[in-house]
Formats: sequence, structure tokens, C-alpha cells
Amino acid sequence: MKTIKFFSILTFIFFLFNIGKAQTLQPKITFSEDPKTHNAHITSDGTNYYTCNGGVPSKGQINKLSFEGDLLNSYSMELDMRSIMYNTKDKALYVNCYDGNIYKITNLENGEYKLVLENIYENNQANLAFSPDGKSLYYFDEGVCKIFSFPKGKLKKTLIGLNHGNQFTTGQSTIAVDKKHIYTWNSERSKIYIYDLKGKSIKTIKISDGDYGFSLSFANGLIFVAIDGNYDIGTWYGYDVWEN
Repeated sequence: MKTIKFFSILTFIFFLFNIGKAQTLQPKITFSEDPKTHNAHITSDGTNYYTCNGGVPSKGQINKLSFEGDLLNSYSMELDMRSIMYNTKDKALYVNCYDGNIYKITNLENGEYKLVLENIYENNQANLAFSPDGKSLYYFDEGVCKIFSFPKGKLKKTLIGLNHGNQFTTGQSTIAVDKKHIYTWNSERSKIYIYDLKGKSIKTIKISDGDYGFSLSFANGLIFVAIDGNYDIGTWYGYDVWEN
């Protein structure tokens, strides 16, 4: 009788473990890269991935990778970047930086860029995001999302009450956007919060891997987060948050 009871308990524990695992989203793609500093952000131009690091301007770097995660090239870019964004309107890469400015990458191979907007957002640790049509720029900090016109930088709309991490290192000022949705996250809880474009909550996803608060990004139809390399090899995880 005791043996039957023991195995019943084990079966129940196994059941609970698998239920928890089933409710945690696994990545569709995983790949590693050397950011030289920190794995800040990732974007896509429809053909390749581009990542940027952050932390030290003199070590600024943009990596170009295939959709399989293979490194194709690395480019020096002497900026302390927080996000990298592809604008479908003019087919160019942009970055927002710790200095509070937004730059257009004018020559990736030569590390050249030009100032586009300056001082339109308050938190210099923020990771900004373009709307897919390139006409809007999203800034998020402590639950408040400000949407600016681009390239003029005029405030169009403000959304409030979005979930976030408690510190800038855990998702306090990080946002991702696709055609229909806004994404924020709390890296300590491994949770991604999904909203419609009016800020109405749709659902919350718990993910299996990735804990670097800066890294939340939308690229090639996937939501990405990273485990930071911190001056070593880091890892990116891409999730299909709509697979279920």
C-alpha cells in the first residue's frame, strides 16, 4: 500500500512538472555571439539579423548574422548603443544611444552615422523601437509608453499602465513593437507582456530562457531576448509568442 502511495505521489509530481514546462514557451531559435561588451538589441532587414552592443563607445559594434544565427560580419560603430532599428520606409538602420540621441547608420562598413533626433526621451538607458512602417518611434519607461512621429519627433500619443521590470536592467525601459502589438517584459519573472496598439492587455507569456533586461526586441517575426555575454559570449533566444 505504501509503495502504491509513493508511486502515486511521484506520478503527481511528474504531472505538475510537465504542466509547468508546457506553460513555459521554448525558443524557436537560439544562437550565440560575441558582443565585445553587452548584448543590447537585435533587428532584421528581412534578409539578415543585425545586433548592437552597448556599454563603451570605443568598443561599439554591430554584428550581421544570417537567419540561422551564423555571423556574417562585424562592424565597428563608436557609439554606446541601446537599440538597433531597421526602418522599412528608407531601408536604413538606426540606433538610439546612451547620450539620448538617435542616429542613422549612413555607412555600416566604415562605421559612419549622422544625428537624426536628440533629447526627445528622458531615460538614457531606454531601448526604443520603430513601428513596422517606420512612421512612429516608441519610447517606454516605468509603465508609460510615448509614441513619437518619425522623423520629426513630435509626441503623438501616450499609453499608461503597461507592465515592466523594476529596474532598467530588468525591463523597466524596454519595448518591442510589431504591426498589431506592443511588447514589454520583466526579465526577473521571465514574463513578456503583450498589448494591442491602444495599450489593452492581450496576454502574458512565460519564457524559458533569456534574462537581460535591455534585450527585448522584435525581429523576423520573433520576439528576442538574450543572456548577456558581459564582455564574453552571449546568447539570443527567439520566441514565437503566437504559436499557441
